[in-house]
Amino acid sequence: MSGFIGRHLAALLLAEGHEIVGTTVSEAERAFLSSELRSLPLHFVDVTDQAAVHGVVSKTHPEWIVHLAGQAYVIPSYRDPRSTFEVNVLGTIHLLDAVKDSCPDAKVAIACSGAEYGSPKVLPIREDIPLEPVSPYGVSKATQDMLALQYHLAYGLRTFRLRLFGTTGPGKLGDAPNDFASQIARIEADGGTGVVRVGNLSTSRDISDVRDVARAMVSVLKDGVPEQAYNIGRGEAVPIRKVLEVLCGLSPARLQVSESPARIRPCDEPSLYPDVSRIRGLGWRPEIPLNRTLADVLDFWRTHPDLIPAARGG
Repeated sequence: MSGFIGRHLAALLLAEGHEIVGTTVSEAERAFLSSELRSLPLHFVDVTDQAAVHGVVSKTHPEWIVHLAGQAYVIPSYRDPRSTFEVNVLGTIHLLDAVKDSCPDAKVAIACSGAEYGSPKVLPIREDIPLEPVSPYGVSKATQDMLALQYHLAYGLRTFRLRLFGTTGPGKLGDAPNDFASQIARIEADGGTGVVRVGNLSTSRDISDVRDVARAMVSVLKDGVPEQAYNIGRGEAVPIRKVLEVLCGLSPARLQVSESPARIRPCDEPSLYPDVSRIRGLGWRPEIPLNRTLADVLDFWRTHPDLIPAARGG
């Protein structure tokens, strides 16, 4: 619940009147929770700890589960593929086994990723094309995806595979919009002149607001078909260079841009955006325009300067 998507999803579900129990692995992430969310039950659970996962599932006996725990970044997956697989794959096995043993009628949404598709030859990306991931992170998410399907076919679990594309918003750590925005906010606070360090600006990505993504997840849990995969995104590609240009245009600072080798991925898909017909068929539509999202992201870092150092290097 204390993670980026988790806290937005929890706030939405709470507003709808649901009883919520959250998990976290980091006390530090509690700094991002609103006072309302801090009052909810929160269990400290490492998903690689089988006994801990089974314990919290059997104790709470949930009706809905949204599995968001994981190693969520591409570059760290190259540095440490083993840990990426231990968290993303083994953690998913532990959760699905716990559900099978304790609450087999629960609905389980697994947060998968558009990175599973790799570099498809045809755009937009449909859910029925082959999965050909190009990074260790993408491979780990494709494995999660297939595990969710396998547990449905073998044990009848009501699993939903949510293939999330670029999801951003105020307070995310490590993605391009927040990386750019946090640097700009720091430059503004330090005198108004500085350099924004960037990675590959030639790629294009589907970028959705986390608040829209949270609504999409709830739509799937309410009306989706178990076992199916659902692309979740805006359905259009945005050049990363444009994201930087919009953020720079929102700032009065005097900014220079410099490419940083540490922010370059060993293998990077040139363009990714999904066919979102299936999720739209449930009645969901994105509501928040990208420019508003980017303005909110920049304002977040302006008002949370104490959190800026934690945003670097994802």
